[in-house]
Amino acid sequence: MSAKCPKCGKTVYQQEEMAAGDLKWHKTCFKCEACSTRLAVGGASRHEDKIYCKQCYLKGLYATKELH
Repeated sequence: MSAKCPKCGKTVYQQEEMAAGDLKWHKTCFKCEACSTRLAVGGASRHEDKIYCKQCYLKGLYATKELH
């Protein structure tokens, strides 16, 4: 069974996956939730099921910005 992207909810196939922990995103969905910067593997920090660039994560933007 293929994983579902936490950002868009669609199936993620191996050739297009970007992983952070046990979750997998599409390459185009693998962006910071706060500033929309495209992320590289190893360059993402997770809070719950959302990913952030290290700068936004360290600033605590995940705690102060309401996300949809």
